[in-house]
Amino acid sequence: MKTSATQFPAAMSFAGVNAFAARNLQLLSAIENTLDALDSDIKIIVGIDASYEELRQRLESNDAVIDPDRRIESNLVKASDACSRIYHDAQQRHVSACSDPLLNPDDGVADAYESFMDAIRHLHDTVEDLREWVATHDAVLEPSTSAVFSNADDLFESLMSAK
Repeated sequence: MKTSATQFPAAMSFAGVNAFAARNLQLLSAIENTLDALDSDIKIIVGIDASYEELRQRLESNDAVIDPDRRIESNLVKASDACSRIYHDAQQRHVSACSDPLLNPDDGVADAYESFMDAIRHLHDTVEDLREWVATHDAVLEPSTSAVFSNADDLFESLMSAK
């Protein structure tokens, strides 16, 4: 007779019952540890996200170029890429949680991974919004050549002569 993690077999020895119970306790402990870790990670991610949003709000009143050497942009690209990698890893773990025969939907592991992925996705979007905002802000403050070109050939000629 095949049993799952939550089914108790009708006929089992005392040693078998103890082994079954110990295994179930280990599974429940692993589930609890996973849920606790994901909850902690979500709180950290939400805090980081709030910090990026606060930074943007503070920068909005700035009327000077923020990132002339593009180091901030480079770091924001790295942060965005890290979010993408973390999200991809969480997707794989979510798929594993959904297909694990020892886990039930009521265990909450798949839902916890969905919440984690939502938090990472939001952080990624916040980082990208900040990166684009800084780049646009700085581009608007770039000095203009005040040159007006009547056609593309004149534009290209001006660009080539500037080198």
